[in-house]
Amino acid sequence: MIVGTRRWSQLVALAGAALAPMLVASCSGGDAPAPASSPNPSAPSQTPSAPSASGQDQRQAVEAAYTQFWPRTMHADDNPEDTWHDAVAAVATDPQLTTTLNAMRYQKQAGIKIYGDVTARIVSVDVTRDTAKVVDCQDASRTGQADAKTGDRKTVGVPRNPVNASLKRDTSDGQWKVAQVSFPGGTC
Repeated sequence: MIVGTRRWSQLVALAGAALAPMLVASCSGGDAPAPASSPNPSAPSQTPSAPSASGQDQRQAVEAAYTQFWPRTMHADDNPEDTWHDAVAAVATDPQLTTTLNAMRYQKQAGIKIYGDVTARIVSVDVTRDTAKVVDCQDASRTGQADAKTGDRKTVGVPRNPVNASLKRDTSDGQWKVAQVSFPGGTC
């Protein structure tokens, strides 16, 4: 059954449907981020038409945070349940943090184990101050659901799975974390 990983992904993103209308729905890029402010107020500002080095750094940090979210959350349940919150909180913030933990508990109760990994194929990143939007055409063809006891594979994912994600920069440590994930359906 091909939809199994999508079902798991949808469990992980239960709250994501509310965000979908606000996310970029096509494969085109969003607006360029605002130029970084200069530490010296008398220094000339950067031109808006050229991305700043710090803007590029922020996009790379967002991409890294988004890419790390998947293996960290998909395999957090390989460890004892009392470690799940801290493991997921390292890469996610609410509402996605709570949604992911609830999905993990549901899967454990249902005897489901996730196998494999997804590959992010990021289409666009839009950073605006402390928020970011990522549009991904994820390859989930090497992951799916398995029976937790036997390891027998029940499902396999799809090679072109559209994913939209919202990330927020944590004000305490400056790290980017996934705040919400949605799966608009279709293909990319």
